Amino acid sequence: MMKKEHGQVTGIIWRGSDDLAAYQQLKQYAENQGITVSAAAKQLVIKALKENTIEG
Repeated sequence: MMKKEHGQVTGIIWRGSDDLAAYQQLKQYAENQGITVSAAAKQLVIKALKENTIEG
């Protein structure tokens, strides 16, 4: 069994006011999409990586 740290959600540790604000945005995005916070985080990371990939 994996032990979560305080403030950890979906493998990400959220600490401080900036992190909390980002988490709240992520949570709202997830709710708007009708998906879990974990799924929203994964979706946004994949999108960001695709948009920022440098093709050689």
